[in-house]
Amino acid sequence: MAKNWIANANTTFEQLILIIQAVALLIITVATGVAIVAEGYEMFSSKTIGLANLLLLFLFIEILSMVRQYALGQHELKLKTPLVITVVAVARYLIINMEHLTSKWILLTSVSILILTVALLISRKIRGMHDDEVEEKIFEQKLQNSLSKPDK
Repeated sequence: MAKNWIANANTTFEQLILIIQAVALLIITVATGVAIVAEGYEMFSSKTIGLANLLLLFLFIEILSMVRQYALGQHELKLKTPLVITVVAVARYLIINMEHLTSKWILLTSVSILILTVALLISRKIRGMHDDEVEEKIFEQKLQNSLSKPDK
């Protein structure tokens, strides 16, 4: 009797966690979509497009990619995506605030980008941290299949 109660409680808890995760992913997706539209409107209304705007849009795309990867994948994130987002975010911070930063702060920020990039390179060497090789093989197979099909 007690085992059934524990099993039911465990199942209910897992379902609750999945619902909370789905709601959180939906909130992140909607908020990112709103942010993309707001940034696009800001660029359109100011009639200027700067590197900071483009990097911000890139960050939004990477966030959506991370949500897609988590939602449609194994409910886990590869290390690559958050590292890339972080590198771009720190670079954007450096670009936007360049004239307000001291030389020491610029150097420290640049070192942080270097450390993050080295971490990304190291993670690429660790098997299973990235699925780039698998994606490349799938792409090559699709390309070979499309090339081998006769045109109609």
